[in-house]
Amino acid sequence: MSDTVTPQETTRLVGTGWDDHGNDTAQSVLTGTNQKVRALCLTSPDIVVPILFVPGIMGTRLKVKNRDKGSAWFPPENKWDAIVLLLKHLNKSAAERQKLLDPNNTEVDDNGPAHPDESSKALLAIAEGKTDAERAKWRGWGQLYGLSYGDILALLENMLGLIFDPASQGKQLTSTWKSLVMDRQDAEKLGAQKAFVPLQETNLRDAADVLYPVHGVGYNWLQSNRSSGQHLAQEIERITAHYRGKGKTCEKVIIVTHSMGGLVARSCAQEPGMADRILGIVHGVMPAIGAPATYKRIRAGFEGAEQVILGRNAAECTAVMANAPGPLELLPTAQYKTKTAQGTRHWLRASHTVLNGRGQPEEQDVLLGDGDPYADIYLNNGASWWKLVKEELIDPAARKELEKAKKEGKEVVEDNTRQSDFKKFKKNMDLAADLHDFINEKYHANTYAYYGADLKQPAWSEVHWRTDASISRDLKDALLHGDDLNGTVDLHFDELPTTLPEQIGGHAGATGESPHPSVDTTSIVQVTGSTQRRSEKKTRYRFKIEKAKGPGDGTVPEESGAAPTPHVVQIFRHEGKAGGHESYDHQNSYKAKIAQAATLYSITRIVAESDWVRQNLSKS
Repeated sequence: MSDTVTPQETTRLVGTGWDDHGNDTAQSVLTGTNQKVRALCLTSPDIVVPILFVPGIMGTRLKVKNRDKGSAWFPPENKWDAIVLLLKHLNKSAAERQKLLDPNNTEVDDNGPAHPDESSKALLAIAEGKTDAERAKWRGWGQLYGLSYGDILALLENMLGLIFDPASQGKQLTSTWKSLVMDRQDAEKLGAQKAFVPLQETNLRDAADVLYPVHGVGYNWLQSNRSSGQHLAQEIERITAHYRGKGKTCEKVIIVTHSMGGLVARSCAQEPGMADRILGIVHGVMPAIGAPATYKRIRAGFEGAEQVILGRNAAECTAVMANAPGPLELLPTAQYKTKTAQGTRHWLRASHTVLNGRGQPEEQDVLLGDGDPYADIYLNNGASWWKLVKEELIDPAARKELEKAKKEGKEVVEDNTRQSDFKKFKKNMDLAADLHDFINEKYHANTYAYYGADLKQPAWSEVHWRTDASISRDLKDALLHGDDLNGTVDLHFDELPTTLPEQIGGHAGATGESPHPSVDTTSIVQVTGSTQRRSEKKTRYRFKIEKAKGPGDGTVPEESGAAPTPHVVQIFRHEGKAGGHESYDHQNSYKAKIAQAATLYSITRIVAESDWVRQNLSKS
């Protein structure tokens, strides 16, 4: 500090910048002696450990390449933005969504709103740029979804920049550190699942001798997380080189991730030489082994108001997700198993009703694709009704262009060597499978994590197709008769004429009334020459996807959130009010105090356990 003050005096923090050589500089306006607010300038440590925040899927702004204007994905930052985005997507077709969110025609946009609070502005003064907005943009804050991540970026900047209260001449912790972190130093309060080591004041004093500039690192979440991990590795090199260029000691970073950003960071850590450049990683609500919700959304669309923007049905979701490896990498891996009272089982099942020996109805389960999810579910292009995608939904943009050309009377020469739509999808799915294999059970040695296991925030721990009807045949042998693309299908066991409509609601012939809504019997009239014959009635069974029921955070189920447990230093399980914890939803988890506390604790422990930090502190 350039000045000292008594604890009673009111102070204002003045931004401390750097000259070309990394020396501290500060400017302040002089005031009269009657002004009692003191200006406070902070000197910056010589050891720099940048904090790199990596967001989740759809947490990075994307723009269309080679265009000055026009968004591919600008998440709404306020209610007005949300209304505009809703109206913009309301009438978008599947083909239009596919073209807009093309992983090969999009790139990160860094011009998003970044509005640091007053304390953050002072601490950001060391960043490049002439204005607060320019300095925040240089740190990458404008790349990220501000409404979700602005608070945590500012919190990390402030809390790690001011661990001890300057007004106390560094003798006392700031009140926020005390209330948010130190007063929660209890395994039960934080939900720690491993032996808990409380922070000591010496840990905090060592941590206070390090500078932690917070950077946002966005990425094109439509592309493979393997590519995004390589991009993160390049950013680590670029950012640390900048601080070394200012004469600072800066070799390593700490990475804080949200959701799919965890897969990016894990992939980055596997790149040659990168594990040593990372001091530690903190994962928040990471789908470590995927999430069944991804299957549900490809088959049935998103939920709630989000569906208008993100995809109302299978057609709209498949058009985007089948053409983008990033979203596909959120599918359950081969390691994913659903927890039950009896143990674990495969995550995709169907059930119907049977009568037990006492004549009472009970549910009969059939597991679907439980041998190899990649071959039996994701890359299944046969007649299996539970397969992930329908080929005709994969590339609506190309189909639309072909139809348009034909209507305009243009000569269309279809390339016989053209890959089928499913082969295009297979390329992306293969990339997803490769990523799953690349990071399987691989974590940085200094990894901390937190996740939700809250029954009040249910997530799809499994996808359950269910009917109340009683069926005597094997559900795996059923054939798809109709699909509303929103999670309801009609199945039958006898082959029906190919002229029957595919969508639910259209019936050929006379429809018989069923005593049960899950069963529909239809008489099929077959015409041969001048004669007609009425076949026996065909039975169709209606199955619906059950709602999410497993404990989680509304998106990532407990099974996936807890998967890192054997591989990490510490992991925090948050059960919501039932466990005496704060409840949070997936997207806004970093706004929860318990998640913030776990993150700050983890960062400080990473620093406290670092030989590299200790060695460099002893030199300074």
